[in-house]
Amino acid sequence: MPTLELVCKRLFADSPWFLKCIVGALLLVIPIAQFFVFGYLYALIERARRGDTVILPDWGEWKRLFYDGIVAFVIFLVLGVLPIAVAWLLTLPLRVFDFGVFVYLPMVPVVMVAGPLVVAGIYQYQKREQYADAFRFQVLGAMLRSAQSRFVLPTLALIGLLVAGYPLMTFTVFVAMAGSWTYYAATYRIIEESRRSGIKP
Repeated sequence: MPTLELVCKRLFADSPWFLKCIVGALLLVIPIAQFFVFGYLYALIERARRGDTVILPDWGEWKRLFYDGIVAFVIFLVLGVLPIAVAWLLTLPLRVFDFGVFVYLPMVPVVMVAGPLVVAGIYQYQKREQYADAFRFQVLGAMLRSAQSRFVLPTLALIGLLVAGYPLMTFTVFVAMAGSWTYYAATYRIIEESRRSGIKP
């Protein structure tokens, strides 16, 4: 079973990794150009799903990155941003009480599951390239359950990285998403293969 540490070591092992991440960080700042970043993340998930070498690919094939990025962004909005926004709205009635940071407790489970859920949606979409597959919630739920608690510590590490690296915002976001999304996809693949082989993951 892959670990976040192992995935990140392989992902950021080549010497140009820093420049590749700088490109991603710069594109994240520019409206519309963000689709290229999501296309890049889409490609990372695809590589992990196929069992290809876990590395940061070169930036290129811009047309494909753009269109794949639109797909990934739509799935990200529906499975990631929307649930977090709904959870945030649920905190509004609690703000009349003096609960301090505990007001945000309803958001905790949603924030923890958002990343793995988005990757599960993209993972399923890539099999037939149909949006319906990305939003089959019964399948996505089964994928999350099959991972059990494997995503808890990596997701906490991701949140910690985002908080600690806040001054480098877009660079930190790109590195965190590249590492965590690749790890989630690689884990789903191992679990899937283990089940096909009749081996308990």
